[in-house]
Amino acid sequence: MDVPQTAFCVPGLEEIEPREDGKFQATLKARVGPITLTFTGTIQMLEQDPELHLAKFLLLGSDRRVGGSFQTNMTVRLIPQGPNETQLDISADTMFMGKLGELGQPIIRRKTASTIDQFVKNLAEKLA
Repeated sequence: MDVPQTAFCVPGLEEIEPREDGKFQATLKARVGPITLTFTGTIQMLEQDPELHLAKFLLLGSDRRVGGSFQTNMTVRLIPQGPNETQLDISADTMFMGKLGELGQPIIRRKTASTIDQFVKNLAEKLA
């Protein structure tokens, strides 16, 4: 899996660079409610199974201005549906800490859902 190429399908991703330890350093800008956040952090591929078309990631990030951080465990799986069709299955468990966690779950859930929807659209266009 080409992590940088796939990551650039995430709305707001500004940069991603490989590190010597196998992780990727990334910067993402996101507007959550009335606040614009700039997250810096890492993406680490924990597991990759080419036969199952599955990859597991750990994402860690923080925004210094607001004083919040997050940790996400994410599983991405491609499920063949036919000769020209593939289902993308994304499962993520995210914990928000600090002031970021105080923004309110409904706001964060809406932003997460819209970000995933746009990621899927961007990825489909890239693969078309």
